[in-house]
Amino acid sequence: MKRIFALVLCALLVFATFAGCSKKDKEKYSDEKLIIGYTEAADKILKINEGGKASGFEADLMKAIFNGIKGDFKSYTFEKVDEGYELEKDGGFFDSKDKEYSAGLLMGVVTTNRGTFNEDYSFTDPIISDRVIAVAAKDSDRKGFAEFKNARVLTVGEVSAEALKKNSQIASVCKSVTPVQKIDDALKQIDSGKADIVVTDEFTFMPTKKADSYKVFDGELDRIDYVIACAKYSGWKDSINEAVYELKSKDYGKGDEFTPIVKKAFGYNASSFDWKPSETK
Repeated sequence: MKRIFALVLCALLVFATFAGCSKKDKEKYSDEKLIIGYTEAADKILKINEGGKASGFEADLMKAIFNGIKGDFKSYTFEKVDEGYELEKDGGFFDSKDKEYSAGLLMGVVTTNRGTFNEDYSFTDPIISDRVIAVAAKDSDRKGFAEFKNARVLTVGEVSAEALKKNSQIASVCKSVTPVQKIDDALKQIDSGKADIVVTDEFTFMPTKKADSYKVFDGELDRIDYVIACAKYSGWKDSINEAVYELKSKDYGKGDEFTPIVKKAFGYNASSFDWKPSETK
């Protein structure tokens, strides 16, 4: 029931710009700047405005951990890459001498349990997680996933609809299953008694102003773990794990600076990061 998605953080170990650009453009980046690539699917964790300024969870996280992972790099920037970009294969970036480089890390949404992805990449421990959950009225008699029988169920978003469909034993006993576009509209139907259960994901549900007014069933239908995907044997995985660990630990710097970054981005603590150095395990 668990799917792990690579939060494709695409730290492109590249030193210039895209193929096909002018020589002036090719000299835009030096070997002192780390290029971090992202895909369209990164919109929940990263926003880039028209002026090129980055914001969101990934931007804040990279700002906080960059000094711990940068090596010889002195700065970094975000650049968009195509969906399905493959580390160490697609290239597409050149230095001033036209030497081509491939990505070293990835950021976007890539399933890691299909094809050869698991074999080709290394992953950090899950950094944040988006669980698919079930919600009912506070005073509902329905208390868990074993009580979907004859329930009028609403699903919010494709991820939730897919998760319920995959759990066929639960889906098959529902009285009805209806997709709804907006979480607020679904919750209004719970309030009015027109629906019994809403299946949604935490990224969508938790930021709602009335989240505490509903009963959230124990457990989950699915979980999307966001990780940072790294090229095999690159060394990035360990250095990023350690940097996030130190950011989260109360024993380093100013204490836990990681959790506030997560809460700022999602409205609640969506973190599932539990990595520890081997000597402390």
